[in-house]
Amino acid sequence: MKTIYFLLISGIFLYALLILALFIMQRSFLYFPSNERPDLSQYAAIGLEEVKLKTEDGLELTAWFMKPDPARDGGTFLLFHGNAGHIGHRVEKFRRILEAGYGFLFLEYRGYGGNPGKPSEAGLHIDAKAALDFLSSREIPREKVILYGESLGCGIAVKAATEHDFAAVILEAPYTSIADVAQRQFWFLPVRWLVRDRYDTLAIINMITSPVVVMHGEQDDIIHVSFGKRVFEAAPEPKTAWFFEGAGHNNLKEFGFDTQLLNYLERNRSRKR
Repeated sequence: MKTIYFLLISGIFLYALLILALFIMQRSFLYFPSNERPDLSQYAAIGLEEVKLKTEDGLELTAWFMKPDPARDGGTFLLFHGNAGHIGHRVEKFRRILEAGYGFLFLEYRGYGGNPGKPSEAGLHIDAKAALDFLSSREIPREKVILYGESLGCGIAVKAATEHDFAAVILEAPYTSIADVAQRQFWFLPVRWLVRDRYDTLAIINMITSPVVVMHGEQDDIIHVSFGKRVFEAAPEPKTAWFFEGAGHNNLKEFGFDTQLLNYLERNRSRKR
């Protein structure tokens, strides 16, 4: 009997210790920044330039920018990338969009790509504001900006889109909240109640007044496609969804997302003429 009691108490203690460790270290499970400074030289021919963004809490962030071709009427993408790597890992993914003449701001977050600071939900929202302020300084108004959220970045894009009108809001592999994703992955722990950086997309997406596009791989094993479908259902009109059969989390380019996106944007431009 004493042995059973000891094992029970030990199990409870270890379970509580695991919960405590997860709570303390949770941001190391959410953010995987590369501290490497991305190399712009290999993309200079495309027209990208290095720019500096000033945040309201005093950080200077390095980002990459390409101004829009006059034929695109100022249309400019603002990328909020996923939780790993840096902006240099994303250029090839968007090469066709760059070559099509759209402007592009590759926002690099605090703590990523050699930038100062540490990532957090509040901090990344401040970085997003700095990026929008930068575009305004280049005479690119909000209504010409196409917000692009990639995975984690979807939460940042949705929050920004609740505060202004944009040309479009593109959400690649979105989620209802980080708490929901974490609970699915760590089903044996009460993580839903422990998550600090929640990025609660579902709670605010109905406040968006811009056109929304949801893209998700049906075989996504990081953010399950069911999350993307729930986000799409909750999004207000006008909205469009592309769920790619056979696609995973990081390979939508192989399934022609860029072609579909360019066609979608061209149709939208034609309607506005």
